[in-house]
Amino acid sequence: MTAPSSNTLLRNSHIALPDELEAYLQNNFSGKEISHEPVAVDEPYGAVWAAHLASQGNVFQLLRACYPQLNFPIQDGINKTQEYIDAVLKGKPCTAGYTPVLSQPERVRLQVHASLIGTVPVLIVPDNEDFVRLVQCFLHKNNPMPVPASMGASLLNGLNNWERIHALKRSWLRTNPAETWNQEFSKNVLPNPGLYKDKLILLSTKPYSNVSADRLGLTEAAWAAYSLSIRLEHECAHLYTLRRFGCATNNLHDELIADYIGISKTLGTYRKDWMLAFMGLEAYPAYRKGARLENYLGDTNLTPEGFSQLTTLIKQAIESIARFDTALGPIRSAQDQMSRMDALCTTDLIDIASVKGANNLLQTYQKSAEVMKYNQND
Repeated sequence: MTAPSSNTLLRNSHIALPDELEAYLQNNFSGKEISHEPVAVDEPYGAVWAAHLASQGNVFQLLRACYPQLNFPIQDGINKTQEYIDAVLKGKPCTAGYTPVLSQPERVRLQVHASLIGTVPVLIVPDNEDFVRLVQCFLHKNNPMPVPASMGASLLNGLNNWERIHALKRSWLRTNPAETWNQEFSKNVLPNPGLYKDKLILLSTKPYSNVSADRLGLTEAAWAAYSLSIRLEHECAHLYTLRRFGCATNNLHDELIADYIGISKTLGTYRKDWMLAFMGLEAYPAYRKGARLENYLGDTNLTPEGFSQLTTLIKQAIESIARFDTALGPIRSAQDQMSRMDALCTTDLIDIASVKGANNLLQTYQKSAEVMKYNQND
């Protein structure tokens, strides 16, 4: 008897998958308590960065004041030095005199974007090497960890902003004794991260997913503009799931959702051929080694057969999402976008990839839209 192909297995309701792939495909959004609070809430950091933008000051100089790690070089183990600990973890002045981490800091641009969850600061970094350094700085504590060429954006959540902390202290000291600041900080500041922690979107300007303009049949200028827009909307989608479900993970389920929003918001419709190229599956069943799909496997140790099953599943999920998008048409409103994202989040990836994937999504979308409409009218 001939063994069923991975394609057949994935299309059946009872899908035989290896344990490590089964574990990877667990829905990170399932079982999460969905927040029914208003999604669009401008946190304090939004107003602070909007004020910085209005002042038209030196962007990188401001960043160095907010995030002391930018005053240190990319160097193995530097985060363990006393200078780094004092500056980054304790907010003490950095007196080491290191050369700034970026080679072209004057090209870094700051903007404040009105996202689905409220305003969010965005840093646009045209120099690719500087983008890599910022990722190493913020995500890897200034250690020279490799950054995939296909990575062009990062959502930085929970950054300590020492400029905001120092401003709180200055305000406190104007009307209170200096010796009570530590008590005030422990009692009223530390338990309220919104007072001193930032969310920040970091964007490069290189081609999205390291896919060339030629591969998509576009001019360099058009693809550069599309790439930046897709990246921004993609990261804002992660912000939405973080607000709504308390979850934004480095997983292919999350990435399919975020790319769906990125493409659809940028073009007005979903392009499955673009999505396949972003994942290295444009010549499916062949896989283009080094594509973005690899960035999200973490420590998952898949056999060649398991990886083949995963690529089949991702290909079929993209097909289902394309049919889902065609049925709904262009995103019409914030409520419409939220209902689509909720449907994609709460439907398991393996169900999205099934033959009934588009119908599963549409049914969940309708339920979500009805609940939102009811809550609006309540």
